[in-house]
Amino acid sequence: MNHLLDWQYIDDAVWSKLVERAVEHAQHPSWSQRAAGKSLGMVFFNPSLRTRTSMELAAAQLGAFASTLTPGQGTWGFKFGTGKMDGAEAEHIVEAIGVLSRYYDTLGVRLFASGTDLEADRQEVKMREIIQASIVPVINLESAYYHPCQALADAATIHEHFSGQQKKKRFVLAWAHHPKPLPMAVPNSALLQAVRQGMDVVVARPESHALDPVIMDLATQTAEKSGSSLQVTEDLDGAMEGAAVIYAKAWGGPMVYHEPKKEATNRLAYAEWQITAERMRKTDNGVFMHCLPVRRDVVVASEVLESAQALHLRQAHFRLFAQKAILEAIWGLF
Repeated sequence: MNHLLDWQYIDDAVWSKLVERAVEHAQHPSWSQRAAGKSLGMVFFNPSLRTRTSMELAAAQLGAFASTLTPGQGTWGFKFGTGKMDGAEAEHIVEAIGVLSRYYDTLGVRLFASGTDLEADRQEVKMREIIQASIVPVINLESAYYHPCQALADAATIHEHFSGQQKKKRFVLAWAHHPKPLPMAVPNSALLQAVRQGMDVVVARPESHALDPVIMDLATQTAEKSGSSLQVTEDLDGAMEGAAVIYAKAWGGPMVYHEPKKEATNRLAYAEWQITAERMRKTDNGVFMHCLPVRRDVVVASEVLESAQALHLRQAHFRLFAQKAILEAIWGLF
């Protein structure tokens, strides 16, 4: 495995092997020197708690060195794209990544969606510019449209919970109310990993907050390949019936790019789209998942988070194990 932009570009055999490897790390946590002499440089254009700490610790547990940069805080501002550099940015991303990729064996980059240019975000223009400028592998630590580290952790969490028997189980990706129009990277990746695992997926969301048709088409193709199914509904309560997994996540959707005021109005109108204990009782003893951070009693009731059905902390723990598997694959260690 070279660059990791998203799992759709990675062979199924490699994907399956990494899911199993992440579960192995979870079942047998350990420190080693398998990656001694390797180095990981991370650039976080956006905030992080789990991704940064789990990746730093994953490298350390493999015996590698890791360091993190936050652009604009101790570094120069970075310019993307073309055009005369007579603004606030002092260094172009081509030179910045060109230098860092000559220091480190691997780079990790977090760079969220712009929320203003749909086609650029859909095409991952900025992340691809970084990948093109690097002479070493680049790991996507969440970009405009994808979060492969989260996706692998999610898949491994599900694989462990169901002892590898998750195929054809009902996975509900449930849109949730939120005070902000969040990006689509996590729901995109959650959807794609679930259909890739062969789960029967239901995307429950208001019509105003449909996911990008490009992602839905890709998910449909993946479902056909894996033998799973994909449905879309505006009935959250109906979607919960008989579900094995409820994966709650807020997102703004494509409307944010074209009609932000209308998106905000619609989002406010769906404040009742919250995962409650009553709704969880509709499931087939289903588990609750969320990528975190999560707003209690907005996205999900505190009662759910504190119940036996909550899997979100084990899911977060799996971020460490998944990232160890990713680094091993990048560095050819298994």
